[in-house]
Amino acid sequence: MNPVFARPQPTDASTSHRYVDGANQITFNAIQRWVKENRALPSKKEFIKQIHSAISENKLSNTYASTEIGKLFNDPFDTNPELKQITVNIHLKPVLKKLVEQKVLFFFRNEQAFNPGNRSVFYYNVREEILARIEAYKVFLMDHLIPELQSIGAINVLSEEEKENTRGLVNFIMPYMSPAYGDQKTAMEELLVLIRFEEEDKEKKEKEEKKAKLSEIVDYIKSANRLVDLNFLRFRGQQIEEDIRVLVTNHDQILHTEFADKNTLYNYVLHKLSISGAIEAARKTFASTGNDNEIMILDRMKVKDFIEDRDLISSFDKLELSSLFKYLPFFTRLWRNIFGNITVHKSEVEQIRAHNTIELNKRIMEARNKKIQEDMSKLAEKRVKEKELAEKNARKQQTADMKQEKTSPAVVHKEVDPLGAKLLERTLDILDDYWSNHQYPDRNILLYEMDGEIDEDGLVNFLKKYGKNNIFSFMVRNQEDKYTFPILITKRYLKKNGKNLLEKASAVIDEQKNASMPDQDLFDFCISLEAFLRKTMPKI
Repeated sequence: MNPVFARPQPTDASTSHRYVDGANQITFNAIQRWVKENRALPSKKEFIKQIHSAISENKLSNTYASTEIGKLFNDPFDTNPELKQITVNIHLKPVLKKLVEQKVLFFFRNEQAFNPGNRSVFYYNVREEILARIEAYKVFLMDHLIPELQSIGAINVLSEEEKENTRGLVNFIMPYMSPAYGDQKTAMEELLVLIRFEEEDKEKKEKEEKKAKLSEIVDYIKSANRLVDLNFLRFRGQQIEEDIRVLVTNHDQILHTEFADKNTLYNYVLHKLSISGAIEAARKTFASTGNDNEIMILDRMKVKDFIEDRDLISSFDKLELSSLFKYLPFFTRLWRNIFGNITVHKSEVEQIRAHNTIELNKRIMEARNKKIQEDMSKLAEKRVKEKELAEKNARKQQTADMKQEKTSPAVVHKEVDPLGAKLLERTLDILDDYWSNHQYPDRNILLYEMDGEIDEDGLVNFLKKYGKNNIFSFMVRNQEDKYTFPILITKRYLKKNGKNLLEKASAVIDEQKNASMPDQDLFDFCISLEAFLRKTMPKI
């Protein structure tokens, strides 16, 4: 016997807590060891197939880790629901809690879930498995839900950019998903929570790619052994992205400065281990062409602060002094050339440097402003083109829709899926029921009766798509405050009761015309109804 159990503390001498806690600890250890060492992960393809099957059968909770672990706590002595709940409370829940605390399981609450069994969600905390579940949900979204919602006119054709934005897409379709969707809706609710895993994984991969790219670029700059202009640097044939350029210029082994020549802005970089090579390259360029730009760039980088070799510092100072000679006044240069004294005095060096710095900073500022204007012009041009393209696509889609309406008005109704047909039938029943009770429904009535099943935008789109062949509408004249939206009436109700409605409306109109104190609201309604019926009835 375990001596700890045999000798209870005074505080719990009369309780069984120590036995329960001990049993739960043993269970926790066993489950943790099984998950980490012996649990066989399904293949990704098989796992996705299982998830899709569970969603379709409204058994998504069967794929949770809590369901699999919960089966271990089935006790044949729990002969009634009360005993089963006691086992769950004193054994299963504490073990699950500890598994979550030790990051063996991943847990979150889904308060929006219609089924209580889907509100506490436990997954095995295996990143690959969670990402596979995300993929399963995304595939179900694109292969099942999106086509279904498109068929009832809830959403239009998606662009590639919209398809890539999973979070935005799920948020967009959620208002169209009523509790009748069951685990399909639950899966999308879970996807909204889980999408951060995909975003984190994508962000992690992007960081790793950037890190690898940055390392390659820095190695190349080092191997160049001279100044490198970032504007002309390519990575595997592609121009370097702006965020990578920033990382390069801020790298602790890279020196960076801007330079401008003839209103063109340059961004030069140099590896700290290539300073010696850069000085030698600048010396050769100056000797062969007389161009001292590289010397000026090295000076702006303050390369001498990173040189330990005194001889190299002295060599660079001499090179810089020789490059400054051409900035002396013309007659000073001429006089010194005549006497073979081609040098610059120390008193003149600081003056020339200050002047060159002022001029260079001025050119850099002008080049920056020019680049900003060019970028703004390109951005404005891009936005204009995008706007024109969007308008063109909208006109094209509108033309196609009008053409489809004219050529095949009955096709749409035939393509209604079972869900759309069910929603249409419910809409027709609501409208007929209100008219039978001498009430006149509009879209607000439908929203009230279908609360939670569809939102206003979804209802409007649905009525536009499928209501035109089954539902008619008319406005009541002079009653905009009372009847904000058109009154809705079904085609089948008009077929059955239209003639009777017309007779009653005409009778009320005659009655109100001859009344000493007519009811103006009633008169306006009946006038509008009669005009609508006389126009519509011959077409039915």
